Amino acid sequence: MTKSAYIPLSLLLLSCSLTYVKAQSLDEFLRFTQPEQGASARFKALGNAQTALGGDLSSISGNPAGLGFFSQSDIGLSFDFSSDMNKALYFGTNSKNNVDKLGINQAAAVFHIPMRKAQGSNLSSGWLNFNIGIGYHRTNNFNSTMGFTGVNNESSYSDFMVLEDGFLAGDIGWQFGMVDENAAGELVPMTTLDNLQTAFYREEGHQSETNLSFGANYGNKFYIGASIGFTRVNYRMNRLFTEEGSIENYGYIFSQNPNSRFVNPATDGYDTYNPLLESDFVFDDESWSNTSGNGVNAKLGVIFKPVPQLNIGVTAMTPTWYNLTNDYKDYFGITNYLTDGTDNSDESPSDPVYYDYNLRTPYKLSAGLAYIFEAGGLLSADIDYVDYASMSMSSSDASYDQDFNDGIADTYTNAVNVRVGGEYMIAPQFMVRAGYGYMGSPYSDESIDYSGQTVSGGLGYRINNVYVDLTYQNFQRSYNMIPYLLDDAAGQYSPVVEVKNQRHNVLLSVGLKF
Repeated sequence: MTKSAYIPLSLLLLSCSLTYVKAQSLDEFLRFTQPEQGASARFKALGNAQTALGGDLSSISGNPAGLGFFSQSDIGLSFDFSSDMNKALYFGTNSKNNVDKLGINQAAAVFHIPMRKAQGSNLSSGWLNFNIGIGYHRTNNFNSTMGFTGVNNESSYSDFMVLEDGFLAGDIGWQFGMVDENAAGELVPMTTLDNLQTAFYREEGHQSETNLSFGANYGNKFYIGASIGFTRVNYRMNRLFTEEGSIENYGYIFSQNPNSRFVNPATDGYDTYNPLLESDFVFDDESWSNTSGNGVNAKLGVIFKPVPQLNIGVTAMTPTWYNLTNDYKDYFGITNYLTDGTDNSDESPSDPVYYDYNLRTPYKLSAGLAYIFEAGGLLSADIDYVDYASMSMSSSDASYDQDFNDGIADTYTNAVNVRVGGEYMIAPQFMVRAGYGYMGSPYSDESIDYSGQTVSGGLGYRINNVYVDLTYQNFQRSYNMIPYLLDDAAGQYSPVVEVKNQRHNVLLSVGLKF
């Protein structure tokens, strides 16, 4: 991977501050557009390869045509324990953070409504049922922590301030003494290298969807369904970045600009910093961003059985139209430890800013095949097409919207997701399951790999009308991120954090057919 291929991700420091009062970032949008469909432990164990399958409560939120497979009513509840771990490598130093969460992943019910048949008519022809499902499921778990630390011998945050040449350099960098002018009047960094940089990110919240769905069965060969989904986002992010280092010494500053405020006794800067020798500093940048709101989407699905053992399924999902509110604030602070043994501090906190906007997520098309073995068992495979470049946002600021939508078109492209799974009946009441899923990278730059993989396995137990399913699921993604963006083309390479994200999930579903 080339230097230019490193992605800031939503973890990019100051992605919020760079837009000033507009605290959203492209990658925050991306986070809201990758929900996971299917919520029962059974379908999770199958790698969520469920487009061509039916008869499971996950059909309420997945392919609603699967509701047509129900021959009796069903109610169920699913629980989820997740453990999210991030490992980071930054300038040779390893860091590890994890967070655990227990919650309800799904609560759903399907009501079977058989069609009335005239006495003496063929009971297996024509429309056989019209089933209704309602369910809540969690589509995203945002709870995660990630931190890194290391001695950066290539750059300082003040290098980023100079290149940004706006609010950071003109206000914060200048105010804090991290940026000055050289003899030509150009902004230059005033901090040394070999500084200790530390960052910590905490994400909290979840994304959920409540669906009202219906599905119908025609002659046990053709199944059709539709659903409307009411979505909810509740996302909170806290970012902290610190740098501990030194201001350049008197001799270096004088050589760059004899009239610098750091070396000219007639300036206020001289009284404040007085760098007769290198003086130490600790710089802090912290921000808080909360996003919440509601959305709506729709799905249409069909499943066809050309022969009793084979299912062919297709699902089309509209974009989700969100109405979201973001409140954001940030804090910049610095403490300078002076050469005379004293210290002074300065800070620049912001007031909270509230911002309303609309977000349209990508549309998605899914297709699947499933083969059911007479001896008891099945194989299932799915493929998704997601056009991330079709995302868009709108607000009361048309020029701001245009910048973001241009960024979406330039940054993202379509992606393909693949899922496969299998189930085998080892005894009349026991099933074993396994699955695999691959999530394609949404970035148009092919050198950026932000794909993810899921491996899962589980057990199922049936007795009379009661069922219990237990699943373990492991998700992994590795990527590189940058804490601040420099001009790589000019040889000022952005610092790189190598991140490995791994999430362990244990899911338990219990249900009753009636």
